[in-house]
Amino acid sequence: MKKMFRICLLTILCVTFVTLGGFLLLIWYYGRTFVVNTWINGIYCTGMTVEEVNSELVKNAEIPEFMIVDELGRSWPLDLARADYCVDYTDSLYAYLRSRQTAWLSQSETVEQHLFPQTRWNHEKLRELVAGMDWVQAAQERSTEVEIRVGEDGEEPYVLYDGKSRRLDTEKLCDYVQQCLESENYQVHVGQGDCYVELEDTAADVLQRQRFAELQSFLHSSPVYDMGAEQIELTPEILASFLQKDSTGCPVWEREELILSADGVREWVEQLAGQYDTVDTTRDFQTTEGRVVQVAYKTYGTQLDVEAEVEFLTEELFYQRQEPLVHKPAYLQEGFCRGLDDIGDTYIEVDMGQQRMYYYQNGECLVSVDVVTGNARRRWNTPEGINFVYAKQRNRILRGADYATPVKYWMPVVGNVGIHDADWRRDFGGEIYLTNGSHGCINTPPDVMSELYELVEKGTPVVMFY
Repeated sequence: MKKMFRICLLTILCVTFVTLGGFLLLIWYYGRTFVVNTWINGIYCTGMTVEEVNSELVKNAEIPEFMIVDELGRSWPLDLARADYCVDYTDSLYAYLRSRQTAWLSQSETVEQHLFPQTRWNHEKLRELVAGMDWVQAAQERSTEVEIRVGEDGEEPYVLYDGKSRRLDTEKLCDYVQQCLESENYQVHVGQGDCYVELEDTAADVLQRQRFAELQSFLHSSPVYDMGAEQIELTPEILASFLQKDSTGCPVWEREELILSADGVREWVEQLAGQYDTVDTTRDFQTTEGRVVQVAYKTYGTQLDVEAEVEFLTEELFYQRQEPLVHKPAYLQEGFCRGLDDIGDTYIEVDMGQQRMYYYQNGECLVSVDVVTGNARRRWNTPEGINFVYAKQRNRILRGADYATPVKYWMPVVGNVGIHDADWRRDFGGEIYLTNGSHGCINTPPDVMSELYELVEKGTPVVMFY
């Protein structure tokens, strides 16, 4: 009996020991491997150790694309692999394993878990990579001076290069990149970090800033040339062409004052004259009948006084004014109308081929009348050309070698040739001028001439053509 009891007791002890041992063995086993039906980041991990799972997860991990964006908006890639960048799930895997150590006792369903890795890199190598980037090197090598330079974008003739402001601090940049990487920010905008420093100006830098302020004041003073129909603003580009320059194209200073180039000023004035001068030139003219004829300027026309304008500009441009300068240029000969079209829309048109005269005022035809011009058979042809009414007289006696003719209205246009009434004529227009024309004047019906005389001002252009 006692023997039987001992056998039973021994059996119970053995079963208990084996069961406890098996339980402890499972606890030990699942303390270092993952329980059944465990998935982590898409990998089946049952029975695998932390090291084995970490190895599989690292295989599937990609090194992120890391980009640095400078203040100009340019993007600069940085190869993190060169800084020994890597990912590691070990800590998170151990933490998850400990939390699931006894889950095998009750787990029957599949468990999926997503874990985030720790990232590691060589901080010194990363700093070397950032400091060695081309744009960082260029930023460190740029001049620390403040100086006036020729503009390159075409918007301003000159710009102030400022080597003192916004100097990139490489150490601060490297620290900022490390911070961004630690917070898993893989696109670094340098302007958002405290990566810049300001250097103190030297006396030479202060002088350059003062000169640039004076230069800008001059270039943006906006003087205007009043050319009549057109207003020409002297833009910064034009004014810059008036300045004396050194070999780099920058303005020359003397006793802290800008110096004008007489040659530069003259060149611009001569170009202006080339645009507006019409004296001794020929132009196309649209006739009332619709033809386009070429007519030469004779007594009429425009001619700028180049010497007077060069003198004006060299003496007046630097004066400080409350309001922009508006200047009407000096003329050696000034037309009745100022502008690129110096005939304008108020003029007399004499179509000698059609024996017709028109008077336009502000673009409106107020007079249209048949006339008689110079006798063609006797070669007293009325001269062609662009002339002007240079006088107005009442009750004048017109005298020639063989005549003395009184007229009530007289408007000479070129030499002794003018427009006047002709009360001795009954008919006008047609082909009368071929055999019974005038001595060269433009004979006009008296009733129309009285009206025309009152309308026309001295200086009015007279366009005469066949």
